[in-house]
Amino acid sequence: MTKATEKFYKTFCKMTQSKSGRWEQRFYTDGNLAPCWGYQIDETASVIYGVYNHYEHTHNLRFLKDTLKMCENAIKYLKKYIQNILENKEEEYKSYDLWEENEGIHTYSLATIFSSFDVMIKIYNILKLEFEENRLKLEKIEKEEILLKKYLLEIKDYILKNLYDNNKKTFIRNKDGKIDISLLGLVTPFKIFSPKEKKILNTIEKMELIIRTYTGGYLRYEGDNYVGGNPWVIANLWMAEYHLEAGNKKKARECFEFVVKTATEHGFLAEQVENSTMQAKWVIGLGWSHAMFIDILNKLYK
Repeated sequence: MTKATEKFYKTFCKMTQSKSGRWEQRFYTDGNLAPCWGYQIDETASVIYGVYNHYEHTHNLRFLKDTLKMCENAIKYLKKYIQNILENKEEEYKSYDLWEENEGIHTYSLATIFSSFDVMIKIYNILKLEFEENRLKLEKIEKEEILLKKYLLEIKDYILKNLYDNNKKTFIRNKDGKIDISLLGLVTPFKIFSPKEKKILNTIEKMELIIRTYTGGYLRYEGDNYVGGNPWVIANLWMAEYHLEAGNKKKARECFEFVVKTATEHGFLAEQVENSTMQAKWVIGLGWSHAMFIDILNKLYK
């Protein structure tokens, strides 16, 4: 879907980006703002990550140049957000988590911002040759790279100091101290920590104890009771992603097979799986589930 993906970034994202540089929570497919109930900073950061990810597949320099200003505007907004957090002014920049349930500062959200800064540096490195004749632009890029590298260190340091519970010996999702499958974002896809670092291994162990159910499926987070509280397909696929990063294909395959076994007779993947019946439940044909399924399929069996 290369052409559709490129159009999404070059047309839809440009059309829907606000003057501040951020993207709101929801839009209709024609680009008009849809009903929203909050703001999610990870969505703005994810666009920049996605732009670079698309470039990695296509190596299309024209695409990278066409989306540069859009990414720079988003980065400008994200820098303000991070600066407020580092200066303990987080109340001015509240954000919902990826589940759209809790407002505050979230480990997953910070991981997406970390990644957006990291890939922005990579984008600049790729495009430097394109600005050889523009000394002012090159100087601006070099200054920006220094600042973004500084923020990378500060974000990681903030996570370690504020979102790692030294008593529990695990990362936590936010101030509520809960274990959440999205903590895997620290490893995959955002690569702040390696999969076998002690703090990550401790967190994985805690996930196995707290959010893995008796069927082998994973809840989104401890105490998840949405629609009765069931494993989510994406949670199992995310854990499969982690095990692939850690080099454990056997465990990744176990997580993947849980998803395969609980698909509908027509091959649709649901949002959740009913623990007592192992049947697909709630939204059936969830795009997020299918997208992650394809990603794992490519990695497991390529």
